[in-house]
Amino acid sequence: MHTSFSPSQDHATGTSAAPSYALRLNQPAFWNTPNPAMEERLLAHWRATGQRQQLDSARQAKPRYWLLDGPPYANGDAHLGHLLNKTLKDVHARYASVCGQRVTWRAGWDCHGLPLELAVEKRHGARAKDDAPLFMRQCRDEATRWKDQQALSMSRAGLMADLDQPWLTMDPEREAASLSLLLEMWQAGLLVERHSPVHWCPACQSALAASELEKTTRERMETFFSVPFAPASCQALEQGARQNGAAWPAGPLHLLSWTTTPWTLWANAGFGHPQAGALSVATLHNGLRVVLAVQARDRLLCDYPAMFGDAGREFDGALDFSQLGALRLAAVSPLTGLAAPLLAAAFASESEGSGFVHLAPAFGPDDFVLHETDGVRLDCHVGKDGRLMDVGTVAMPDALRGASLDVGSQVSCDLLAQSGRLVHVERRSVETTMCWRHKKPVFYRASQQWALDLHKPFDGCPEGLAQRAMAALGHTVFVPDEKARAPLALMMSTRRFWTLSRDRLWGLPLPFFRHEASGELHPDSAAMWRELVQRVRSGGVEAWQAFDTPPGYTKSTQSVDVWFDAGAAWHSAAEDGCGQADLAVEGQDQTRGWFLSSFLLHAFKSALPPFKKVMTHRFVVDEKGMKFSKSDGGTPDHKALFAKCGADVFRLWVCSQDVGDEMKWSGTSLKQATQDARDWRSFLRFHLANMEDDPAAPRPDSLRELDRLALRKLQEARHQWHACMEGGRFYQALTCLAQFRQWASAEWFELSKRTLYCAKSGSAALVSVQWALRESFLLCAQMLATVMPFACEEAYLAWPGHPRASLFLHELPEKDEQPGMDPALRHTEAMLAWRRSLQPLVERARALVDKGMPVCLAFQGEHDPQSEDRLRALFPGCFVLQGDEANALDAWEAGPAGDALPVRAGKSAVRPHRCGRCRDYLRVALDERGLCHQCAEEVTHAR
Repeated sequence: MHTSFSPSQDHATGTSAAPSYALRLNQPAFWNTPNPAMEERLLAHWRATGQRQQLDSARQAKPRYWLLDGPPYANGDAHLGHLLNKTLKDVHARYASVCGQRVTWRAGWDCHGLPLELAVEKRHGARAKDDAPLFMRQCRDEATRWKDQQALSMSRAGLMADLDQPWLTMDPEREAASLSLLLEMWQAGLLVERHSPVHWCPACQSALAASELEKTTRERMETFFSVPFAPASCQALEQGARQNGAAWPAGPLHLLSWTTTPWTLWANAGFGHPQAGALSVATLHNGLRVVLAVQARDRLLCDYPAMFGDAGREFDGALDFSQLGALRLAAVSPLTGLAAPLLAAAFASESEGSGFVHLAPAFGPDDFVLHETDGVRLDCHVGKDGRLMDVGTVAMPDALRGASLDVGSQVSCDLLAQSGRLVHVERRSVETTMCWRHKKPVFYRASQQWALDLHKPFDGCPEGLAQRAMAALGHTVFVPDEKARAPLALMMSTRRFWTLSRDRLWGLPLPFFRHEASGELHPDSAAMWRELVQRVRSGGVEAWQAFDTPPGYTKSTQSVDVWFDAGAAWHSAAEDGCGQADLAVEGQDQTRGWFLSSFLLHAFKSALPPFKKVMTHRFVVDEKGMKFSKSDGGTPDHKALFAKCGADVFRLWVCSQDVGDEMKWSGTSLKQATQDARDWRSFLRFHLANMEDDPAAPRPDSLRELDRLALRKLQEARHQWHACMEGGRFYQALTCLAQFRQWASAEWFELSKRTLYCAKSGSAALVSVQWALRESFLLCAQMLATVMPFACEEAYLAWPGHPRASLFLHELPEKDEQPGMDPALRHTEAMLAWRRSLQPLVERARALVDKGMPVCLAFQGEHDPQSEDRLRALFPGCFVLQGDEANALDAWEAGPAGDALPVRAGKSAVRPHRCGRCRDYLRVALDERGLCHQCAEEVTHAR
């Protein structure tokens, strides 16, 4: 024995009291019911014996398998989603280990950014940020506290991850490595400063990257309004029509425009229109004549007929959008009264609105392009908190100053109505985006931000980060399916910039000093940055707060998007010699988060992908298919679950799910997992009670055909199991093993019990089945331990002859080649198939026999004692008759027609004799001790 581990007191040990006639009925110290207390004892045993260190030492010369752990936020207790994800990772890691690889898996945590800031503010108050150094220390303490709390839950789940030496984004060495990487990217020209519209969350009061957004629907005010053309523009329109030889109305004209965000009208800088398409003039219900697209007029007449008076068609096609650029037209902004030019815009369409779209470059990326190319005015009248404010020469009405965007839209529409320019308002639901943390709507807002240019060439990479990352994506294997590849590719291909700057304290700083007068960066910025890297390496990101500001300069207060330091995990880990990770496992939502940032940042250093294989999974939902919400307190309590059912049951539930679909958590599914755990433990227990104890016992010279068939079926199951495990289809891998378990229990075990319990010690049949069971136990326990590590380790340590200190120190043997079935195995397989075909007949016949009496199987044909013995062995528990007595049935069911050996099943007119030892039913008399001839020999031999 290599371990001091022993079963708990509530798991009795030893053998049963010696039964009559020396039956071999062992009672192993391992029971069918999952025992959470035993799991706790095993965890303590593993810690005391340094199991992970033992495993590292045993696999020291083996190939490395690196699982890179995508980090959860350390801002709260672990929940079911965390444990689902970590369990999937653990199954991969244990599979790699049992296949003989040296697993490197350090648990990771994301410790920077808004989630920690919010947690600290909740604990210490909203004014906590006033003392920046203290606030950052509190953030670090808060992250450490929750990291330790989550680690306890992950340890209880049986993870083989290194939880004692995790990787943390707030580890000073990693902070320094990430800052160093960002410096390299800035020096390569990829980190650029832009004043442009970015996704803005007023709850965060910060810019957001696309990876921090979620889709949602929201009611918007589709607003149509009229805008007067400047007098000169009315004349230009008339002259343009005449040049076309067409009529055009004289006098004042308006254009019909539209928007779904009326609050942005205070920043109106012009109106965009399609590059081509016919124009028309229509009369509104208020008598105003407006210019709009012909196609739009026909659609609006159908959708909103009340908008129009006399729609008119006499001026259709008198002008085309393509001519408007040469006319240099301008209108009067509806709320500010400022001049607003008309510009061709590629994003404007005749199929939406009126054909003329309101432009506000501060609040739309498409509009901003026109600001850059045509010099359209850019005014931002919304503050960081998402409330309206004065800007430039535009003074807000008192009712709007400090108002929210929703109030701003309503008041703006009221003002349009008062001026007679509101044409129509329609409330409708539209798809929009929200902050994935606050679940609040976000909007575009112009601000000065630092971003990575994902398309800009750099040294050694003419295609840019995004294209290189897409190429690397093509060399990455996705399991269990390809669903995550397309969203990742889409994010890479459609993003031009990755906005990195955040208006937060706790995180990697953007270490710039800006001249107070000129706004230029300090000329020694690179040297200062390198110095900061050294300071951070010893003191963490708090060192930026203590970094002296040069006279005449202002220190940046912005930090870096947390997805940067999380996505750079491979960078600091690669410096430890790990290289490219073998696997990453995360939820499908990380296609816009950690997966995306990892691929983009890795592309700066290598054309290879950061991970050789990626596994994605969906999420746990309730019985109604609704997602569990941690914020609503609806997440199941995993601690109570572990205390009641144990971690093995939860792990078995996880691995029984198709992770490519939503996984329904319910009492029914948990009950099924509990029953499955009992079935597996019963399977292992049968092995322990009956297998060869000596681990060095050699293969017998000859094996029973049934034992040979069992080992062959086990190898077939193993081959299928490997394929499913490699593909991340754990539920199918479990099915492969369960099918073998069911076959073994119903046929191999059932037909071997007489040999196991009654046969003479040392007999060829007994040695054969005991040796085969030992081989089956080791192989099944190693495969099943990837999912149920506690039960399999407990079973292994309950084996008196276990050769090593832990099951996990074993490696799977080389996979056997599968030779063709020899005639003897084919015959055995055929006999078992025949036996299975008769089981329904036996079950029907049970209704015909008296209680406590066996079903009689009567086989037609001449009586042959040897043949009858073989039939009795094939149908234990039945009374087998052959020959003339086979006709002595009082009631019976006929067997399958056309069977080579006709059979009937039912109630026998001949009363059977039952052996008091092996419990077989015989027609021959027993000896004076009530034993059959075979048992009499075995008992005599035993003495």
